[in-house]
Amino acid sequence: MIKSDLKHYRANENTLIAMSGGRTSAFMLHQVLLAYNYELPDHIKIIFNNTGKEMPETLNFVRDIETNWDVKIAWVESYCKPYAGEKKNKKHSYDLKIVNHETAARNGEPFKQLVDMHDSLPNPVTRYCSGQLKQRASSRYMTRILEWETPSQCFIGIRADEHRRAMKIHNTIGEGQDRFCPLFADGITKHDVGEFWANNDFDLSLPNNKGVTDWGNCDLCFLKSYSKKQSIINARPDLADWWVDREKSAKTAGSGGVFRSDHPNYESMKLIASDGDMFGYEDDKSISCFCGD
Repeated sequence: MIKSDLKHYRANENTLIAMSGGRTSAFMLHQVLLAYNYELPDHIKIIFNNTGKEMPETLNFVRDIETNWDVKIAWVESYCKPYAGEKKNKKHSYDLKIVNHETAARNGEPFKQLVDMHDSLPNPVTRYCSGQLKQRASSRYMTRILEWETPSQCFIGIRADEHRRAMKIHNTIGEGQDRFCPLFADGITKHDVGEFWANNDFDLSLPNNKGVTDWGNCDLCFLKSYSKKQSIINARPDLADWWVDREKSAKTAGSGGVFRSDHPNYESMKLIASDGDMFGYEDDKSISCFCGD
């Protein structure tokens, strides 16, 4: 039985719930709703930031949450464009697009436009993709759409078993957000999340490995371990094509052209999927990022 103290999910100030489309952040949302008897006060809002590279099952899950729990989730996409103002050393500006399940990007459009506007691909050191398409997109939504002052509170779905990640984010201020991790404060683990969804009347239609899935967030995010990416490409080789195109475009632009130098590139991983040769690469662990689950 899941032990939860609902005091961690209440807020007396403007609070944005970052719902990534995974089971963990969706469970966090459920606990907030439970704390307020399914009637959220006006100062609590929910956001889902779509990069265009989420699995269709993730988009369906967000839609199902809206329907089954009768909540309003802001579907937000952030698009990069050349900066036309007078500030020195500023190259880019960003437009927000409010979408829904029907109109949400499904071919990586926000992500592609962001990459095309930069001189190099994001990588494990410079993760500007999650920074701009997730974190700062939420902050822009707070200030531009909700007209909240910054920093405003943001609930982020990081669990108690993600202690290292939580310690970097919980009760910190960054990107215009006062960041709080209620699941971490409540002692909720992936086993609790897995138990909840195993007994719920609807679920994310992606594998449930004790509350988490390798297929969450961007389908083939470069921060995922080599084995996770390879297993996904083995099952769905077509998913590699978008990532292959980005790396080839970057090479053409003369910027190096790989998301990670310590893994095979995406074209090689697609070839590996067809012949089973691992090329001698050893497995590693996924790198955690802001995106959450």
